[in-house]
Amino acid sequence: MFRCRFIFVAVLLMSASALAGVVTMTAGDGFGASSLNTAGKWNNALAPSAGNTYFNGGFLLRTPTGSGSYTFAGNTLTITSNNPTLGGDLNATLMYKGGGSSIITVNNLTVNGGNIRHGSGDGDTFTLAGNGLTVGSLGMGVATQGPLYVTAPIYGSGQILVLSCGNDNSTTRIVHFASPWSTYNGNIVLSTAKRSIFALDAGANLNFTIGANGINNSVSGAGIATFDGYFNLNLSGASSNLYDSWTLVDNSTLTETFSSTFTVLGFTDAGGNLWTGSIDATKWYQFDESTGILNVVPEPATIALLGFGGLSLLRIRKRR
Repeated sequence: MFRCRFIFVAVLLMSASALAGVVTMTAGDGFGASSLNTAGKWNNALAPSAGNTYFNGGFLLRTPTGSGSYTFAGNTLTITSNNPTLGGDLNATLMYKGGGSSIITVNNLTVNGGNIRHGSGDGDTFTLAGNGLTVGSLGMGVATQGPLYVTAPIYGSGQILVLSCGNDNSTTRIVHFASPWSTYNGNIVLSTAKRSIFALDAGANLNFTIGANGINNSVSGAGIATFDGYFNLNLSGASSNLYDSWTLVDNSTLTETFSSTFTVLGFTDAGGNLWTGSIDATKWYQFDESTGILNVVPEPATIALLGFGGLSLLRIRKRR
């Protein structure tokens, strides 16, 4: 009897394993069609389901039209491109085609050389939710024709390229990072002046890994960036030579704004757009919003002492 039960359970497990597998798109979704929640262009001719891993195969995966919210049913989804240039093929994409305001939830989402794209209008809000969006080593392109909010935590370290939104200084075509749980520590590049627009929303985090002098990830490019959230600086491997520096935000080319809600985690607001912090009593760092640069600086007590000494010397000279 026990042997029969064991064989029966084994057969069930083998059957479940046989049903689960790797599923890939064979073509891109056409106008008005979506493989997000239907059999669409999947090579198993079935709608996405639990237990399977899904790949777009370099093709266009559209979301459903209309204002409804949808959850992708597969275990994982990976968006890739056959074009070696990041952002070079905008049809190698998970593209939002909804209307009004929609939440598209994709758990265990990876973008590795492909794109996330808002393909509707200025009045249509695309929220990309889920338990995590991993940016692979080949990077992720982002293009938006309306508000795009990424509420899923962002992981990985591949480059994120914010592409042109097609509209100078748009007030809606903005890529918003909204999660406070991201561990992403790659480079964010805004490709086009006035048309690549990025916002770190209030409460959301952006991570920087600081190494030897000048070695770090950064936000750069020619676009527009607004920082309402907070920077989390990993200084565990940072050099501590006096006046070593790291450009976190390239203010020389970006049009950037640090709002009143911006903070540097673990640092103290020193006034005048400056944030000061340390990892021990001998290693002090200062971030300057006006330059986007992090520096190694003397410890505050030393600065105060130097200032006091200079003031005393000035008083002595005045007495003479």
